[in-house]
Amino acid sequence: MSESFFEKEENVKQYLEMTADYDGLWFYEQFKKHIPPSYKALELGMGPGKDLDNIRQSYHVVGSDFSFTFAELYKRQHPEVKIMVLDAVTIKTPKRFNCIYSNKVLHHLTAKDLSASIQRQAQVLEKDGLIFHTFWKGTGEENYEGMLFNYYEIEALKELFDASFEIVHIDTYQEFKEDDSILLVARKK
Repeated sequence: MSESFFEKEENVKQYLEMTADYDGLWFYEQFKKHIPPSYKALELGMGPGKDLDNIRQSYHVVGSDFSFTFAELYKRQHPEVKIMVLDAVTIKTPKRFNCIYSNKVLHHLTAKDLSASIQRQAQVLEKDGLIFHTFWKGTGEENYEGMLFNYYEIEALKELFDASFEIVHIDTYQEFKEDDSILLVARKK
């Protein structure tokens, strides 16, 4: 992904308009099914913070985004919430979490960067920690105005995560059309 895409105010505003109707309730319900309520979670790529708003109702959660703009906008409205500016590849933090999650974020990474992120997530997680991520289903990649989108099939995701994680749940679901998305839940090996 172009590192500056979400640093441009017009792109942030466009994204906020595009996602205005998103309530995140399906994601939150799935999260509650798979993640114990005692878990301390880190969100990678919080964007406008709709999933963070839902999940922090029942969990201790830290929000993060690569975009200082998204992090700062959220922090202004919610000064009580811990927010960090983090790269989803390097995840430079000394903190440890029981869960790391993202909603349609990791598909913006190149295959090499996704592999590095997976390894780093395993390092940042506590023993038996869980990851909870969603991806667009399909094959190939596309570039939309400087923003990279990689599409994955279930088997490809299993291969990518296999070295560091044991898959707990992986399945397709519908975001816009039938089976256009994948939910992956895995436990640190």
